[in-house]
Amino acid sequence: MEQNSIKKENKKAVAWLALGHGMADCYSGFINPILPFIVAKIGITLGIATCALSISQLFSSMMQPVFGFIADKWRKRFFIFWGMLMASIFLSMTGIARNFVQLTLCLVIGGIGVGFYHPQATGLVAKYSGEHTTRDMSLFIASGTIGYSLGPVVSSGITGIWGLNKLPFAAIAGIIYAFLVFLCVPRVKKEEFVQNQKSFRTSLSDILKNKVVRLLIMVSALKSLVTSGFSVLLPFLWKDMGYSAIQIGAVMFVFLTMGAVGTYLSSRFEKIVGYKKIFYVSLCVPFFLAILFIYTLKTAPVLSFAVFVAIGFTTMLSMSVNMVLAQRTMPQYKSMISGFIGGFSWGIVGVMLPVIGFVAERIGIPATLLIISGIPFVLSYLLRYLPDDIGNREKGGN
Repeated sequence: MEQNSIKKENKKAVAWLALGHGMADCYSGFINPILPFIVAKIGITLGIATCALSISQLFSSMMQPVFGFIADKWRKRFFIFWGMLMASIFLSMTGIARNFVQLTLCLVIGGIGVGFYHPQATGLVAKYSGEHTTRDMSLFIASGTIGYSLGPVVSSGITGIWGLNKLPFAAIAGIIYAFLVFLCVPRVKKEEFVQNQKSFRTSLSDILKNKVVRLLIMVSALKSLVTSGFSVLLPFLWKDMGYSAIQIGAVMFVFLTMGAVGTYLSSRFEKIVGYKKIFYVSLCVPFFLAILFIYTLKTAPVLSFAVFVAIGFTTMLSMSVNMVLAQRTMPQYKSMISGFIGGFSWGIVGVMLPVIGFVAERIGIPATLLIISGIPFVLSYLLRYLPDDIGNREKGGN
């Protein structure tokens, strides 16, 4: 009876963490569809705007391994609470930024909030999932992707109906939810987890020396390159083609929602075809779809939209499988590993955003998207160096 009660409490904790992930990532998704309108308002270029996004990524995504290291030592709900507060308040304030500095500060502080939430919550999901880690991790990551897909709808909807200056009111939902998640996720007792006793330097060295983990980080980064590239650049292209903020937000919502569907189904596909084939699809197929997307962009808009949605589905297909495999490879660093797979890999792409932005200004957005989707296709040959039995590994090794 007591065992059933514990299982029920664990399921409830996973559900709250997943919903919180959706809420945090909803705020992360605010900026892309409205960035062209913020750029026009404060008078900066596409290249400068991507610099602001890059700085934000440096502080949020690139710091996630550090936050994850802390989470492996102290499983506190503190990070979940303050992460949600910072993300909701400051990312909502981007709508009232008056210059580049204010925009960058809002993105940086809000991004750090998102970075606070992810490693801690991911580690807790792994703890509460028990034997259902892959299933619950798929649910957790899919929830975040759905939230990220709702972000453009919320921000573009508010912008299109009431204007950018009303965007800060969106923070109210996140503030309320921060308290709910803090209250509904049980406190982790010290005896319930093995605390990482190693220093940050030693832990970092252990992770980066592991060949399998390095390759899994590469897969995550390449997937993020396509997702981020399309999400950041296409709103500018569509704005120039005459689409409104609401239309752009709606298209981004469908794109990211299908990504969430791919994320959720990935664990089932992985059982049928194996993880390597999932990775090959995720890295290679988007390149061919990108060619078709650009070819039909102006001549067949409906087909182009369908292809764009398919890019979202295939690109995100590897996400939850990637996370679970990395955590299984080095289970002693679950939160820190999640910081690399779910954060650091995005940060690598974030550092590249200014280059991507300036390249797009020189050669055009369609050509840039082809390059972005072609890089994972070319580097997919490195997947041959991943062992076939990685899914059964429980300890790290070289």
